[in-house]
Amino acid sequence: MNELEAILPVPQLLSKLGEEDTSALAVHLPRLQNRLDHLQASFPNDVQHAVAIKTNPHPKMLEYLVQKGWGLEAASMEEVERARQAGCPDANIVFDSPVKTRKEIKEISQSKGMLVNVNSLEELSRYPSHVECVLGIRVNPQVDTGAPELFDVSKNESKFGVGIADRVAIIEAALTFPVTALHMHSGSQMKDLEIQRQALVMLRDLALEINERSPGRITTLDIGGGLPSEPLEHGVSRMQAYGQIVSEVFAHSPFILVTEFGQWVHAECGFAVSEIEYKLAPNRLFIHLGADFFMRDAYTKPRPFPLSIWSPVGTIKSSESIPFDIAGPLCFAGDYLAQGAELPADVEEGDYLVVDHTGANTLGLWSRHCSRTVPSVWAWNGDSYEMWSERKTINY
Repeated sequence: MNELEAILPVPQLLSKLGEEDTSALAVHLPRLQNRLDHLQASFPNDVQHAVAIKTNPHPKMLEYLVQKGWGLEAASMEEVERARQAGCPDANIVFDSPVKTRKEIKEISQSKGMLVNVNSLEELSRYPSHVECVLGIRVNPQVDTGAPELFDVSKNESKFGVGIADRVAIIEAALTFPVTALHMHSGSQMKDLEIQRQALVMLRDLALEINERSPGRITTLDIGGGLPSEPLEHGVSRMQAYGQIVSEVFAHSPFILVTEFGQWVHAECGFAVSEIEYKLAPNRLFIHLGADFFMRDAYTKPRPFPLSIWSPVGTIKSSESIPFDIAGPLCFAGDYLAQGAELPADVEEGDYLVVDHTGANTLGLWSRHCSRTVPSVWAWNGDSYEMWSERKTINY
């Protein structure tokens, strides 16, 4: 048996699909649980973790996380409602929208225990003098952690947060308004953890300075997320290294710490299958998942998803590889999953392309372009599949 055949439960999924299921999405729950356990073990026991909803907002996924005791981070009021519908208590929700309306603010101000981070000092004036939520200020540490430019939220001109250079204004605002938390998120896919250490120190010291002026004022520090996905099989993970940095920086600090990881949690916990509809010369494959599912990859730099070819009966193909371009189904010239991808030369129409590590920023970014049907979603528990949602058409 090929190693992938032992790792990926593809035959069991293919046996579940009907004639109209030209593609399907899968969540690998044992992988997910392994990553959740690893994340928790990498940080001090009292750190609170809120998983970013936008990374994978499927209702069943949110229910799973909540049932396992995890918090959720919402970037919109709609995501707050999704979290609540999944059974998440307000006290385990982090709300980070940068454009909260007055109506939303009126409601969340009375949400007991919800961590609500303002994006600007101007936003603070919209809150009442007494709030039930935990009100935080998002601070931009203005550091370069090596995150890709598109996902770097710590540049001086970033749309997110108040620059640390405005330290005096941040302190005065924290003392004037009912602020009890500070928030920082340096960017997705951070590469330089030592630069991130500096950002954590700046946030800690800012909180300590506020508390020198008003003892006990700042109780909570939300340090965000931002690590790229990584395999966990060998050596010390980046998550463990980051957790150690957090432990060192906050070793003697009195603060409640909150994290907001998303992509690191979800990316390697999903895979997708698509029937190969056409094989055209010279070496071009057309499949049923493209820029609708892989929107971020079609419009920016494609991620290096692991690819494999499986027969309709669920056996993996392993003949000599040659380069193929993989085109999606949308009426858009840039709709390619990969170009020059090495795949078995004996791939045929009716085979299935399996794309691994698709658990993050895929279904959550589903595009309405060409109004393609959203595939069915399945969850593998280690023994069998449960359908999480049927294939469905786009509703406007």
